[in-house]
Amino acid sequence: MVKKVFSLLCIVIIILTPILGGERFFIAPFTKYQKFSEESLTYHVTTIELPNPLLEISTVVAKTKLSQVASEEKYDLIINGNFFDTQTREPVGLVVKNGELIHLPIKRGVFGITFDGTPIIDIFNINVKIKIENTIIPVNSINSPRGADQVTIFTNFFGTETKLRDNASAGIDIEITLNDKIPSLGSVSGKVSGIYYGVKKSNLKDKSCIISIGGTALRYLPYFSVGKDIEIIVETSPQIPLKEAVCGGPILLKDGNIVLGKTDEASFDSSLVNGKNPRTIIGIAENKIYFIVIEGRNDNSQGLSLPEACNLLKGMDIKNAINLDGGGSSLKIIWGKPVNQTYERIVPVGLGIKNLYPFSAPKILSFKDPDDLYIKLGDMAKLELLLQDENYHTYTLPDGDISWTVSTPIINFDIKKMSLEAKDLGECEFSINLGDLNTKKNIFIWDFTAIVISSEKNIFYIGEKFTPQVYAIDNFQRQFPLDLKNIIFDTSYIQVENNYLICKKPGETILTYTFNGLSTTYTLQILPVQLQDNKIIEDFEENKGWAIRGINHDTESTYYTLTSQAFSGNSSLKWNYGTNEKNSFIYLDLKVPLPQETESFSIAVKGKGKGWLRVLFYDAEKTPWTIDLTSDSTFSFPEWTILNKSLKELKPLVSTNKISPTYPLTLNSIYIVNLREEKTSGEILLDSLQFH
Repeated sequence: MVKKVFSLLCIVIIILTPILGGERFFIAPFTKYQKFSEESLTYHVTTIELPNPLLEISTVVAKTKLSQVASEEKYDLIINGNFFDTQTREPVGLVVKNGELIHLPIKRGVFGITFDGTPIIDIFNINVKIKIENTIIPVNSINSPRGADQVTIFTNFFGTETKLRDNASAGIDIEITLNDKIPSLGSVSGKVSGIYYGVKKSNLKDKSCIISIGGTALRYLPYFSVGKDIEIIVETSPQIPLKEAVCGGPILLKDGNIVLGKTDEASFDSSLVNGKNPRTIIGIAENKIYFIVIEGRNDNSQGLSLPEACNLLKGMDIKNAINLDGGGSSLKIIWGKPVNQTYERIVPVGLGIKNLYPFSAPKILSFKDPDDLYIKLGDMAKLELLLQDENYHTYTLPDGDISWTVSTPIINFDIKKMSLEAKDLGECEFSINLGDLNTKKNIFIWDFTAIVISSEKNIFYIGEKFTPQVYAIDNFQRQFPLDLKNIIFDTSYIQVENNYLICKKPGETILTYTFNGLSTTYTLQILPVQLQDNKIIEDFEENKGWAIRGINHDTESTYYTLTSQAFSGNSSLKWNYGTNEKNSFIYLDLKVPLPQETESFSIAVKGKGKGWLRVLFYDAEKTPWTIDLTSDSTFSFPEWTILNKSLKELKPLVSTNKISPTYPLTLNSIYIVNLREEKTSGEILLDSLQFH
C-alpha cells in the first residue's frame, strides 16, 4: 500500500472553539451589529435604520487611538475614515465635523450626512476664498502644511500650531477671530486680531484661525491690518451643506450598479483595488446605513479585493457604497474595544455613533453570540454577556450576583472567567441568571465518532476516473469533509491524474483513511473495460491498410503491425516509430467518421515512448481540431489503459474564428508530436476505439 497525494485539496471544515461568527446585538435602537464568518472571510456589519433621531452620527477627529477617543467621548461605535499621510498624519480629502470645514477635498468619493440626517455618497468640489472689502484672495488649503507660494487657513483640529512644507520659507501668519466656524457651504465673518511677521509657526486658538501666507502670496499682505473685517466664503459643488463628511474612494456602487473604475476619481494603486486586503466600507440602502469592516491578512480571513467587495455589497442589497482607508487602518470600535483586530493603528479621522436615547434600569441580559454553541469534547470556550437597558445602553455586570444552571452536567463552568469546558458528549440547556433577568443557550458537545469514504459506485472499469469523498462524522451526525491527500491506496491498481484517481489494473483493492484516531476502508472492484459492441468503431482485428505519414520521421523504424497482444478480441495494432533530429510529427491515418450523436470516445493503449499522443479531427468544413490523449512529452502505459476523452475538449489546430466545430466530424488520425532536438523512438499498442 502506498500513500498518494492528490493535487485536489479539500478544506477540512472543522468547527473549532471558540466558535467564529454569530455575534449579534443592538448598540442602540434600530442599530444592530452582526459578525459574519464564512470560509476564509470574516466581516462585521453595523446596520443603522433611518430615521433614527436620537442616534448621533458624527465625524471623529483623533489625535490618539480611536478606542481611547471612544472611551473619553462616549462613542458607542467608531470606524476609521480617511486615508492619511503616515508621516504627518494629515488626512487625504474632505473632512467636515458638525458643519465645520476642516480639510479640503480632492477628486475622490465622499460619505456625508446632511443637516436633515440624509446620508450621501458623491464627489465634492470646494473652493474657499477670503473677501476683504472688494478684494478676493483664493485659499489653497485648510489645515495642510503651507507650501512655498500658498495661502493656507489653519484651525486647531489637527494640531496646536501652524505647519510648513519642506519647500516653504518663513512667512506671515494673520490671526483671525471668527464669529462662527468655517462652514461646509456658505460664509463666516471675522476680524484680524494679530499679524506675525517672519514666522515658521504660530499657536492656534479656539474660535479663531490663522491665515498663513508666504512666497508670492505675500502680495496679499497689504490688504490685512489689525481690526479689519474679513469674510471667508465656501463654495461647494454639489451645493449640499454637509454636517459630517469623510473622504475615501473609490466609489463602489451607485443606484445598485457597480461603478468601480467608472467614476472619474483620482487614480488608485492597483494593489489597493485588486489585492485581498482588510476593508472599511460604508453602504447606503433606501432607509439604512451600513458600516462594514472586512477582516484580512489573518488565519480566518484573507480580505477582499474591491471587485469582490462589490459583489458582497450587491448580495446585501446595498444601493450606494464607498471604500474608505483599509489595510492596517481598517478598524471598528464598539464600546471602546476593537472587534476586528487586536492591533490598533492611530488614524486621524473616523466616523462614530452615539446612543442619545434615555438611560433606564437594566432590563436585558443576553449573550453577545446568541446562537447554539457547538464545542469539541475537551475544548474550552469563553462566553460574553451583555447587560443593557431598553435602549441598549450597557452596564457593568455586578460581581457575585450571577448564577448559572445546566440541564445536563456535561460541562464545567468558571463563572469568574465566564469560560466553560466540554466534559462529556451530549447536549444541554445552559442558563445565566442575574436577579429577575435570565438568558439561555443550547450547548452541544461533540467529537468525531466515525470516518466514511464514499463514491457514486464501488465497481469501476480500467481507465475510469473518480474522486471519492471522505467525511468525519460526529455524534450529532454532522459531516465534515476531510482532506483527500491523506487517502492511502495501492498504486499498482490506482494512480493519480490531475484531480482524479484513475483505475489502472483489474482486481479488488482498498482505499484507507485514518483521522483523529479513527480509521476506515473502502473496497472497490476494478474490471476490464466495459465493452459495448455496438459502439466499437475499430477493434484492429484486420489490417485495413492504414497510412503512416509525417514530417521529419525515420521511415525505416516507423511502421505498424497487428499483434496478438490484444485488449479485446484477437489482435491490436502495434505502432513502432522513430524520429530524426528536430521537431517531428508522425500520423497514423484511420479516417473514421463519427456518428452525429457522439459525445466522447475511448481507446485502449499500452506501451511507452517520447512525444505527445494526440488525435486529429476534421469537421464538415475541413477545419482541423485536436484532442490531447497525453499531457506530457513522454508517455508510459505498462498495462492496458483506457483513455476516455470528451469532444468538449476539442481545440482548433489552426487560427479560426470558430468556437466549436461544424458537425459531422471525422477522426482522421492518431499522431505523435515530438518537439525535441534529439532523435526519439517508442512503441504503442492501440485497441478498442469506441464512440459514446
